[in-house]
Amino acid sequence: MTWKRWQVMPLLIVASAACAACLSSCGSDDDPSQVDTTSTTPKKDNKPSYPPPAPIFEGWEKPEFVLCVTGETHGYLEPCGCSETQSGGLSRRADLFRQIDEKEWPRAELDLGGSLKRTRRQSQIKFEILLDAMRQMGYAAMGLGTEELRLDPGYLLSLDTEDQLPLLGANVVLFGSEELTMPKRHFTTKVADKTIGVISIVGDAYRNEIVPPANDGVAPDVDITNAHAAVTKQLAALTDENAAKPDLLVLLSHAPLEESRALAEAFPQFDVVVSAGGYEDPDNKAEQIGESKTMFITVGHKGKHIGVIGYYPEAEQKLKFELIELDNQRFHETPAMTDVMRRYQERLHDEQIVQNLKPVAHESGARFVGVDQCKDCHTKAFAKWSTTRHSHAYDSLSKGREGQEDGWISRVHDPECLACHVTGWNPQQVFPYESGFVDADSTPQLKGQQCENCHGPGSIHTDLENQRVAGDLPPQDEELIRWRKNMHLDQGVAEKRLCNQCHDLDNSPKFEFAEYWKKVAHPGRD
Repeated sequence: MTWKRWQVMPLLIVASAACAACLSSCGSDDDPSQVDTTSTTPKKDNKPSYPPPAPIFEGWEKPEFVLCVTGETHGYLEPCGCSETQSGGLSRRADLFRQIDEKEWPRAELDLGGSLKRTRRQSQIKFEILLDAMRQMGYAAMGLGTEELRLDPGYLLSLDTEDQLPLLGANVVLFGSEELTMPKRHFTTKVADKTIGVISIVGDAYRNEIVPPANDGVAPDVDITNAHAAVTKQLAALTDENAAKPDLLVLLSHAPLEESRALAEAFPQFDVVVSAGGYEDPDNKAEQIGESKTMFITVGHKGKHIGVIGYYPEAEQKLKFELIELDNQRFHETPAMTDVMRRYQERLHDEQIVQNLKPVAHESGARFVGVDQCKDCHTKAFAKWSTTRHSHAYDSLSKGREGQEDGWISRVHDPECLACHVTGWNPQQVFPYESGFVDADSTPQLKGQQCENCHGPGSIHTDLENQRVAGDLPPQDEELIRWRKNMHLDQGVAEKRLCNQCHDLDNSPKFEFAEYWKKVAHPGRD
């Protein structure tokens, strides 16, 4: 059967959600041509203009305190996608908290969990960095979700130190023991002389994602007990007559919406239920569940939003809610979180995360050879490529965009960034292929988004063509012709299977194939 590159080759130019670790490194996607990113003056163009976002907490009177809730960050420590216009990021979180502090509103912060995408060593480093950043920002605790529980349970227990952010899980059992000090079964924190009681659960519906099938009666290293029973038990502990009764009761429900709603109805004692499983970009509304009118909210995905609940104990409506999008107009970089991101990249470098990834043989059997092996025959294509941003994609990791050079944090040791900015990686799964880029010293010929990321690894094609030029192969050799066809990229395939996987809603929200294609198209052999 004739091998077709696009059938077996994971599309190397794809920009996965994992690009979140390097997010502000990509070129601006507001326009496919070069733009000046240093000016703060809006450029005049024919695009529709939108009104600036409304001021935060518009119409709010001063609450006794505010509770800020995040969750389902999915590894996005920086804004969601490579576009500067995308929302989210730890720095903007910290800036929101700064603005709340300037109002002199007492605050507390909780996170629902769901903070990672993968379970590799890089994921562990990212998790530790995130926990430290949240501790610096003043978070009280984080619930354990399915993504955290996919990490090694021994590793999770190693995080149980005095200065670490508390991790919660009323129905999470590690190594068969509910007596371990981590996770905490219930939790209280004080703000403005008020007590917030917190219970966090993982939904029964998600149990199969974490707990392996029964194995001869051996207890699993991670188990999820019944959520309803766990909430019943921990509510009793929190509201015991001998205990300080919380002024505000919160359930962090890492469960599908239906299961979370059922828990809210079953336990009207909760003032607030925060659920997973909602939309990535939810609307700015809170549901009211049952006669107790429990506030039921979701806070979106990828760290793009923060749910803020104002507490007014003397008012008829005790709670007020606003979902705040962390856009780039109202919120800005903060030095403390910039230092956190710098430390993250330094740790990736120090532990040689890139070098320790095991490369995988490419299914085609070919190797990556670099653009210098292409340019002599494909002169026009090379000239065109040299004018595009693909040709200097690596530079945007090492130096940043124009105007960002001062204080730029290099991402050249970050696999989640390299996968989309060099040649010879699978960016969907973030691993290098054998013969793919390793670093600028050992594989400089593979820096940037080169020909082979679209057309496939070229070693067999170039070897056959060199044999033809030397007279060792006839021009009509079947293998020679077949590999020429394999290396061809059809425009229809590019539109349906390739470009839109890189220029997705995260990384290129204004992508239009027809417009972008004009910037990179190079028809003909040379």
